[in-house]
Amino acid sequence: MDNPWGSLPKRRPYVLPMDRDAVAAHARRPQVMRATDKFGLHTELLPVPFIGNPKARVIILNLNPGFSDRDAGDFSTTAFRKATIQNLTHEVEGPAFFAIDPEFKATSTYEWWWAKLRWLIDDVGLDAVADGIFCVQAYPYHSREFAKGPDAPSQRYTNSILLEQIRRRALVVGMRARRDWEAAIPRLQSYGAVHWLNNPRNPTLSPGNLDCYADVVAALRRRRH
Repeated sequence: MDNPWGSLPKRRPYVLPMDRDAVAAHARRPQVMRATDKFGLHTELLPVPFIGNPKARVIILNLNPGFSDRDAGDFSTTAFRKATIQNLTHEVEGPAFFAIDPEFKATSTYEWWWAKLRWLIDDVGLDAVADGIFCVQAYPYHSREFAKGPDAPSQRYTNSILLEQIRRRALVVGMRARRDWEAAIPRLQSYGAVHWLNNPRNPTLSPGNLDCYADVVAALRRRRH
């Protein structure tokens, strides 16, 4: 499937044309209407359906990009906005996993991801993690908390990357949303190289939270495909 994210509008709301109906239907859900501040989608922010090098040795399964009150300021800065847009077409000029680029240390995105990946960064180095990990989201648009709604058609592209990497025998680490991921990609239920965090409420890739931590370290130390 061709990457649809090059067609993202250049002005907000940042919603792909193919996703408009699904995003509108999400907003009409009773749960969302009762608690818009909690579950509403922040389409004033650039979507983040995935992060990193799509041919990475380690694939992380996440839920959706969250929302912080700091995000509006973070995403309005020129460098961070540019990296976010480049990420959508896999053309980031700096570290592929731009969320841990030290240039963006002041952003909430950096703080969140650094806290989740710092054990790996300590063990194999920033460059190996930035080039060796690819995160796929189960939903591409931001919200403070996630409420499952209609699937976004653009998710088919994200899922196609995951399936291709499964065919290439990539190591898959499930951070969150196991039920959603296994429903969307039934192959995950029988894939021998997928491992889920022990505590998804604290989704850190640490030795105590990931039984295959040593395997992840070994994969990141090898040269990429």
